[in-house]
Amino acid sequence: MEDPDQRLLKEIATGGEKALGELIDRYRDRLFRFVYRSVRNEADAAEIVSETFVRVHRFAGTYRPRAKAVTWIYTIATNLCRDHHRRSRPLLSLFWKPPGSKGEAGASLAERIPDAGPSADENLLQAERKARVLELIDSLPSKLKTPFILNVLEEHSQKECADILGVSEKTVETRVYRARRRLRDGLRKGGF
Repeated sequence: MEDPDQRLLKEIATGGEKALGELIDRYRDRLFRFVYRSVRNEADAAEIVSETFVRVHRFAGTYRPRAKAVTWIYTIATNLCRDHHRRSRPLLSLFWKPPGSKGEAGASLAERIPDAGPSADENLLQAERKARVLELIDSLPSKLKTPFILNVLEEHSQKECADILGVSEKTVETRVYRARRRLRDGLRKGGF
């Protein structure tokens, strides 16, 4: 069975703008969630997703169907995320606000994410734990962070992750295991 996205890539390679639009509509939101989880900045995530599709358009003619087209697209996005991390160390915190910002428009992303807990104490504990988990995920080395996000948060199979990252399935399994262990240890040290 042929991957329907391969047909779209063939059309894009021959100048099919409509096919590019269809591919963008199909993957933009999923790709944004993945990239955002990696870079933790909405503007940077949007820029990386846009650049991913620019590269899909530019290099569609070079695509060779060794894996699914979506795997190729995620590989491009993953490489752009790595480049972003190299350029922008240290990363901005989820709780960063521009100086002088006020009200909802200037609220950090963390403040705009609604928490629906039964009590204020439980909400506070949940928010602290969530912030700690995000902090711990951000602190993971790229070799552990990317497979963790792809496999655990984005729910890609280990095979898909291996294809995207260019490593074996066993390597993905090992890296996800190590990431989980670091997160668990970090939460214990933080008293959670």
